[in-house]
Amino acid sequence: MSDTLLLHKEPPLAWIVFNKPERRNAVDLDMWRTLPQLVAEVAADDDLRVLLLRGAGEEAFVSGADISQFGKVRSGAEATRGYDQAVAGALKSLAGLEKPVITMIHGFCMGGGCSVAVMCDLRLCADDARFGIPAARLGIAYPLERGVERLVHIVGVSNAAEILMTARVYNAEEAAHMGLVNRVLPKAELESYTREYALKLADNAPLSVAAHKFFVRESAKAATLRDMEAVKSWSTRCFGSQDYQEGVKAFMEKRRPQFQGK
Repeated sequence: MSDTLLLHKEPPLAWIVFNKPERRNAVDLDMWRTLPQLVAEVAADDDLRVLLLRGAGEEAFVSGADISQFGKVRSGAEATRGYDQAVAGALKSLAGLEKPVITMIHGFCMGGGCSVAVMCDLRLCADDARFGIPAARLGIAYPLERGVERLVHIVGVSNAAEILMTARVYNAEEAAHMGLVNRVLPKAELESYTREYALKLADNAPLSVAAHKFFVRESAKAATLRDMEAVKSWSTRCFGSQDYQEGVKAFMEKRRPQFQGK
């Protein structure tokens, strides 16, 4: 495991920290490879109900991929394929986690940082956050699976086209206006708000949350590509769960439900 990507468990919450503040948390190949391992550990722990991502230090969530490595890790076709597979695997692990994933963003969220953020379910940011994808200034093109498809679904075709083709930097207010982030908070309040927000989410029925995460992702697909059998299976599973019985009982008894994810 890398010491530049850390997992901190605070049940029912788990935090993955991009821990390279001296380089504004730029993500290197080792970090891309480590991320799926940490996500899998969160998936396997029933005491953890919400995953949060954050960056260490005061300057950035993630300032992008570590371009200083490109001369080595993208030096040829084979090396580039391996690097791209590692990035795709890391992003896929976030999208595929049944538990909700929240990104807590402050400072720079650029390039690969934006790719990470859009693969998560919810994005909360500080008022000092800055967003951008500078690919057009580097002469590279992001594949659809590297966050482009998700970006289009989140902010729409016109906004995604502007972000990708102009390579400009957006402030927090602009990001919120286009729907890139769910909330903008004063920087001093970001962590406390995010923790409280995540704890409220963790208090909901885990199966229902997981089902709706899946439904939202499937809804972004063309109707002919949606896995309707899986949608029906999730619905059946929720209605047949102990948590459904507990939710109804707690509502009738006017008390807080105690969900077990079963």
